[in-house]
Amino acid sequence: MTEDILEGKKELEGFSRFVLFQVIIIGVLWLADTFFYFFEQNIFNTYVTNVLNLGYLFITLMVGLSATVGLIMNFVWGIISDNTRSKYGRRRPFLLFSIIAGIGMILAAFSNNYILLIIFDVLLIGITANAVSVASRALIPDVAELEKRGRANGIVQAVSYLGLIFGLVIFILFEEDLGSTDPTVVLNTHILVLTIGGIVYLVSGVIGFFFIKERPTSELPPKKKFSTELKELIDISLLKNQKNFFRVIVATSIYQTGIGCVMAYLFPLLTDSELFPFGMVDLLMAIGIGFLSLVLGVILLGRLADKFGRKKFMPGVILLISIAFFFIPYSITSGGLILFIVLTPFLLLGLLGLNTIINAWAQDTLPDGKRGQFYGIFNITLTVPQIIGGIFGGLVAEIFTPIYIFIPGAIFFLISIPLFMIVKETLKMDK
Repeated sequence: MTEDILEGKKELEGFSRFVLFQVIIIGVLWLADTFFYFFEQNIFNTYVTNVLNLGYLFITLMVGLSATVGLIMNFVWGIISDNTRSKYGRRRPFLLFSIIAGIGMILAAFSNNYILLIIFDVLLIGITANAVSVASRALIPDVAELEKRGRANGIVQAVSYLGLIFGLVIFILFEEDLGSTDPTVVLNTHILVLTIGGIVYLVSGVIGFFFIKERPTSELPPKKKFSTELKELIDISLLKNQKNFFRVIVATSIYQTGIGCVMAYLFPLLTDSELFPFGMVDLLMAIGIGFLSLVLGVILLGRLADKFGRKKFMPGVILLISIAFFFIPYSITSGGLILFIVLTPFLLLGLLGLNTIINAWAQDTLPDGKRGQFYGIFNITLTVPQIIGGIFGGLVAEIFTPIYIFIPGAIFFLISIPLFMIVKETLKMDK
């Protein structure tokens, strides 16, 4: 699509039953994706620190390599899926790669060796899981019209958070054993948890393959060769028509760098009883309140994005999130449980919830017929920032303490505000 602003409607219309079912199925795919990557990004990290007894910089190396492969493979799978014309559709066949990725997570659990862990995580999982991610993400703009995309993303995000809740419940139930000083206990616990993650991902891809319904291939544009797509990608005239898309990428990349400062080191922090003062019951209470607020928040944000546009509420929401991130270290060092509980919804909104608006905004700018490819390009916002944020967060964790990883996160959030302000609105509602 070009930079034209599309007109919305005075009243928000609901989804048809069929489209709603498709959106929920996509939500289930994102649920499994969230569940799977929760373990890949966090339990793999505790595997490094608690099973292999290696430092935070080894996490930084693993995260960087995984992100690099993700950056490449998202782009590659995006082009391939855009030009797939099988009898099963152009996205559905790639959902079956979840079988290989799920098995890869199970194999990684038994590696007990850093090099093998890198091979399974970076290569086997990195190549196959990104095929699933591109396909499931490109399905939203394929299914939901622009005027309903905010709400579609809100529903998908809300469903996907169940995956994170399940992951957190498993994490909390096994928190003590994941950080155990007994090598046998800590290894067996990681094997159990990662096996669960692999099986859930495997099953979800199969479910998505059978229930997702795609447009007939006769309605799709002609397929192109991979080399042709590459030539078009560097066509300056084409890129000039996608200025708003690249503005979204720049602003989102800065914001995601703030997330990257925190995510890789958050769960090693939560499993460190010497640094984190709150017990399992306290953490469950904070997470329960936080997730209830998050689910309601993303649904509201999705509706607001469809009613008032993508841009209007972004600066204020990011500012509130940034302020909360500055106060989180104080709540931990002071042992202020009430303050920590109050800040947890903002923590989760910053790490997870704002993507409801960002994803809808990005999807509005994806060219029809090239959504997989451009989603692969958009994946830059999830990979490069993961590397840069991981470096900043790792340095803070090593030089000071993981408690202060929230500070650079807040700084990057604040820097993103003026960048989001120069992105053009993609949906203007009738007055």
